[in-house]
Amino acid sequence: IGMQVFGQISISNDERGEPWSQITSRNNFQSFPEAIQVLFRSATGENWHLIMKACASDADCQLTDKKCGSTFAYLYFISFIFFCSFLLLNLFVAVIMDNF
Repeated sequence: IGMQVFGQISISNDERGEPWSQITSRNNFQSFPEAIQVLFRSATGENWHLIMKACASDADCQLTDKKCGSTFAYLYFISFIFFCSFLLLNLFVAVIMDNF
C-alpha cells in the first residue's frame, strides 16, 4: 500500500529541511526493499513522525511539479505504529515467555 500511495514522492536533497529530509535515496517507497526499510525504521520508532509528515499531502513529486503526498499518510503511519507497537511487540514477548 505504501509503495502505491507514496512511491512517487521525490527524494530529498536536504534543501527543504525537516521533515522532507527523511525521504532519501535509501529511505523511500520507490522499491520493495526500500519500502520495507522505511517501515522497519518506523516500527522501531526512529523519526516515524517525520517520515509521516514527509509523506503527507504537501510532498513534492519526483517527475512533476505537482504534489504527490496524501492525507492518508496520517492514518497509514499511525495505524502501522499502533499495530507494531501494541500487537506485534506483545505477541513477540508472549512467544518468548511461553518458551521459558
